[in-house]
Amino acid sequence: MVTRRAVLKAAAAAALGAVAPAFAQGKRPLKVNLLGFALGIHAPTTTALLDLMPGAGYAPETQRLDQIRTLTQTLIAGAADLGETDSITVMSAVEQGADLKIVGLWYMNTSLVFLVNGDKVREFKDLERPDNVVAINGKGDITHVMLLGPLIKRGVDINKLNIVEIGGSGARMQALQSGRVAAVPIHFDQAAELAKKGNFKVLLEPWKEYGAWINEIWACSGAWLKKKENERAVIDMLKAEMTAFRKADADLNWYTDAYRKHVTLKDAKAATPEQLKPLWEGLTKEIKAFPPVMEMKLEYWDDLLPAYIQAGAVQGKIKPAQVIEPSLAKQAASELGS
Repeated sequence: MVTRRAVLKAAAAAALGAVAPAFAQGKRPLKVNLLGFALGIHAPTTTALLDLMPGAGYAPETQRLDQIRTLTQTLIAGAADLGETDSITVMSAVEQGADLKIVGLWYMNTSLVFLVNGDKVREFKDLERPDNVVAINGKGDITHVMLLGPLIKRGVDINKLNIVEIGGSGARMQALQSGRVAAVPIHFDQAAELAKKGNFKVLLEPWKEYGAWINEIWACSGAWLKKKENERAVIDMLKAEMTAFRKADADLNWYTDAYRKHVTLKDAKAATPEQLKPLWEGLTKEIKAFPPVMEMKLEYWDDLLPAYIQAGAVQGKIKPAQVIEPSLAKQAASELGS
């Protein structure tokens, strides 16, 4: 005889079985598109996304794309929730009618420097010579703007620059070493390596040229962000990121583990704390790439906007306040505490 208690028990078991798979899978999916590479400066934020966010109840689904423009288009199309892109591309897209918001930073400042062939470029004005080819990632992008602002300030005629596009800092590094170009933006650890192989010198360090240099940022669709659960996801991401920043600043061994796990360079998995110490010190102490509290101050972008316009990257139709959403980083910092 089947008792009422047995029936209730069976019904409860069936109900539990119906919902168990959803709980077993654990976490809320979060579609995140990333750039096609991860360097030392990316290690803390990548760790926050892939290692810390699961502990906050998320299951990040990532895809790597080589071009910032392509990545930004995926956000416009709704093919990703969050994306690693740059301010210029987002602001340009918004000028053309896209609904995008910048909600966080990937890091503060940049590890990029402008390295030149010291035999060909002895002073800034030498860059006006047509035989001194300047390689950037793309015209109107962040590497272009980063160069133009300081050159204009020093009286260089930017219309005389012989600019070519070479994607990827590794490819630009090879072009400079081979003599095909005379100046390139590459990461400062790459610059130090190349300086051992010839007369190459750093011409510009952006973190010394600008009050705050904003490079890679978190962006998302404005419509997506209007949902409270999505706003919550961004806040949790920024909390995880600030946690990772604090760990990276405080602990070389933690940073080394993050570097080994997430940096896409060939020998990253074999890196030792001793090998990474110069890079770590440069990022944490000189560049200050990992602020313990992420600040999304509108004046950062207000200061950079004239250089964006001079580079032809944006038209100046919109104000940064129409694109930047600073409240989520502020809320994340408040919840995280000091």
